Amino acid sequence: MNPECTIERRKALQVGGVIALGALTAGVGASRDGGLPASKPTGNSEALPALTGRNYIFGYGSLIQRESRTSTWPGTEEAVPVMARGISRGWYDRVDTASWSPTYLGSVPKKGATCNGVVFSVTPEELQAFARRESGYRLTRIPSRDISMLDGSNSPPVGTIWYFANATRHYPSEQFPIVQSYVDVCLAGCLETEDRFPEARKAQFAKEFIRTTTDWRTPWFNDRIYPWRPFVHVPRANDIDTLIRDELGEDLFEKITLPPR
Repeated sequence: MNPECTIERRKALQVGGVIALGALTAGVGASRDGGLPASKPTGNSEALPALTGRNYIFGYGSLIQRESRTSTWPGTEEAVPVMARGISRGWYDRVDTASWSPTYLGSVPKKGATCNGVVFSVTPEELQAFARRESGYRLTRIPSRDISMLDGSNSPPVGTIWYFANATRHYPSEQFPIVQSYVDVCLAGCLETEDRFPEARKAQFAKEFIRTTTDWRTPWFNDRIYPWRPFVHVPRANDIDTLIRDELGEDLFEKITLPPR
């Protein structure tokens, strides 16, 4: 991913009000979609295929949060929760930059895997804007048969559904840790989704996000602005921490540390 993308990701996290002061160029990358045929990469996400009919993006990370989506394109407020089959999400995306950068969520096609997220409609111009944001991911198509709705609908929207997929995997390290500010954006989006959609809440959407994400591990830095009073900048900090504790265990939670000074 290029430096321009890093700036875009940083701006998106600032919208969420959770970036650490002068600490990390943390951003909000979130979704990865692929090319034609299904699950076959098209190459760089900015080289878009010819688009016909209606098109949708499946967002599986920071794009789940409404503020994060609209920071890239204001018209993408409306999104519906879904479960996608054949996609494995994990902590293995990295931005190539001279500045500090965390490990982000990525995804790869994988038979038998599932991954929850949201689907929202995009025009070709909007898809191009998100492809620039997710530069370095590969635009990949998801067959409609692999989408299950979590908003009470019986079938997925009619059209082509895309996600941004990884070509390679790079796991968290001391130089590229998991950072809480990015985790906060993703889980706040999941909790927001549960608040808006009873079916998503019934399906434990936020917990399912954690369960269907691989490679939760250290190093994991708590880069919230005020770690002793996180609710000042992360209103649902307690809910998020409770989710992490319940789903990943007290042992891993206690290993989340403050960034090195």
